Amino acid sequence: MNFINLIKDKFETLSKSHKKIAKYIIDNFEQVIFDTASELSKKVSVSEVTVIRFAYALGFESFSHMRKAMEKSVIDNSEILDTSIGKGFLTNGLSDMEIDEHIRKQTLQLAKSYQNIDFEEFKKICEILMSKKRILIIGFMDSFGTASELLHLFDSIRSRVYFSKLMYENSYTFEDIDEDSATIVVSFAPHYKYTKEQAETVKRNGSTIITITDSFINPFKDLSDYSMIFNLRRNEQMGVIDTSPVTSFIFFMMNYLYDNYKDKIDDFKISKKPYEEYID
Repeated sequence: MNFINLIKDKFETLSKSHKKIAKYIIDNFEQVIFDTASELSKKVSVSEVTVIRFAYALGFESFSHMRKAMEKSVIDNSEILDTSIGKGFLTNGLSDMEIDEHIRKQTLQLAKSYQNIDFEEFKKICEILMSKKRILIIGFMDSFGTASELLHLFDSIRSRVYFSKLMYENSYTFEDIDEDSATIVVSFAPHYKYTKEQAETVKRNGSTIITITDSFINPFKDLSDYSMIFNLRRNEQMGVIDTSPVTSFIFFMMNYLYDNYKDKIDDFKISKKPYEEYID
């Protein structure tokens, strides 16, 4: 049973102090899954013994067993795992392997990063990106690195892939970005105004807009035909966002395209002009 559902199922049978712990865990689940019994007891303002007895009350042999169940619940609730991405290592290996705590956290964070990706929509996006005549990639500021990686990888498998510069530098190229084109808009908060202006321009031309972003609340919501929304972490001290899960997912996408569009990729390679002849 899902850990949160287990708590809800047993909630009425818990003592007052145990209900206090249960409510705190439900409200702060992803922030407490790595806590020790001592750390959790301080957050809830109960004794460490009470936290350990709470684990017993839920039917676990120890607090350690309860924490592993919490970790597994995070993984099992990630939609990306339902599509078989990483399923073997994350669900079968993680609970049995003696691995470093840092690696454990990184693995779970990766699963969390993909939990908003809808696999059916992902497959549709892949179909569009392999069927349109042209692809335009837009991405500035914090999004530039991811956009550049997309350019590099898509250029390796198909023809007529373009990378947008600033509006005043190459607005003339947008005339070719029409209904026969797909535009990938990469934008992580804080969003850059020129990214939206360019997206609006190609949208008016009829281009299909595919957004790669980090929140459901973004300025491209009404412009996008399809979206891949990643749950990313921002390092507040450094002031940067960790986009590494997006890069990893892009490589997964390339493997998926190679596996499912091999004939199309071969056709692109035969017809493709040299890179320097068409890049703007």
